[in-house]
Amino acid sequence: MNMLKTKVILKQVVLLSLGVFLSCTSCSNNNEPPAATVATDCDFNTLTVTSTESYAFNTPFDAQFSQSSRWNSNAEITVVNEKGELTATDNSSILEAWKLFRKQMPYNKSWEVAVDVNIPLYWNSNGGNQAQVGFGVFAGKPVASGQSSKVYECNMAAINGGMRFVQAQLVANRLGEDPIDVQFKELAQSKESARLKIQFCSSNKTLSLFIDNTIVGKGQAINANGIDNWSLTDNDVIDVGIMGFAENTTISSNKPTLDNFEYKIY
Repeated sequence: MNMLKTKVILKQVVLLSLGVFLSCTSCSNNNEPPAATVATDCDFNTLTVTSTESYAFNTPFDAQFSQSSRWNSNAEITVVNEKGELTATDNSSILEAWKLFRKQMPYNKSWEVAVDVNIPLYWNSNGGNQAQVGFGVFAGKPVASGQSSKVYECNMAAINGGMRFVQAQLVANRLGEDPIDVQFKELAQSKESARLKIQFCSSNKTLSLFIDNTIVGKGQAINANGIDNWSLTDNDVIDVGIMGFAENTTISSNKPTLDNFEYKIY
């Protein structure tokens, strides 16, 4: 079963998106995200937080995150010096790590999950210009182990010696199918750190990605109004967690890291 097909096409998606971006006369002329736009019907600034919790990677990792039983994990996320580090020990085409957070988010309330991401400017790589890494957060539809899974996968990524970017990929079947939607933004080459945030708006059932509080592209509805219906009810919940990948490279030093994972339920 091919669970790695999503990343295989990553560069094609990125280059296509970049070509569109560069030809767009109404787009920003710099490499940073444009001014924030309204993503959803929710104004999170007016909502009241009813539950929140943060994790600074300073207590046992296994008490907060567990290996997803739906996907093999041939890269690893471990805690070193109170950071979550991404490690890849061989340079097979794609290595991935997926970790489920112990608490699921409600479908009948608005919420957000966020994490600080750092990809060093000179991250260790032995894969030449074919190497790339990514680190971030995800939301997914809970399913039984081994079944297909709908995922909203968000990460900050870097191609070795090349482009840095942030992306949100909506995947209808994580176990073998390509993304059905990619929201993408190129970043400045010098950008090493950012805070990534997924927001879920309960009123229109929309997931949106933000980088440093600026929306990336547009949000995607996961009900009947969207391009992929997750078929959830108000009694259902949504998985959230952290993920990372390494393509055509090992990572043994100057590793990408995560810090300050947080959720808020409104």
